[in-house]
Amino acid sequence: MTFFGNNDKRAVRDKNREEYVSEQNDQKRIGETWENVQVSTGGINVNHDVLTVVFAKSVRQKMESDDEAILETVGFENLLKELQQKALDVGGNGIIHCNFTEHFVDNRVYQLAYGTAVNIKITRF
Repeated sequence: MTFFGNNDKRAVRDKNREEYVSEQNDQKRIGETWENVQVSTGGINVNHDVLTVVFAKSVRQKMESDDEAILETVGFENLLKELQQKALDVGGNGIIHCNFTEHFVDNRVYQLAYGTAVNIKITRF
């Protein structure tokens, strides 16, 4: 005799809880390192939770050389890496609506990157 419900119902509830915990653990495995954080400059058509907006900035001296274009690209790559790390820090595994800007003032280069950190969910079909 059971006081709080049927044993069969309890078994089903426990099985559903195990599936839920397993799915949550699968979610945590996505984006464990900053290299795995997915980045999109637009929206995505995948189920996700919005976490927060993340920012990265860089200020450096403008260099007059033939390699200036390469240096600017490296600057944006560093900003992207910083965004990915910040998204991972807040529990995200993706960044959507990512945007990069660059301004030249006097002899300085100001670069800014921002995006929305999200947690992309795995869905079963």
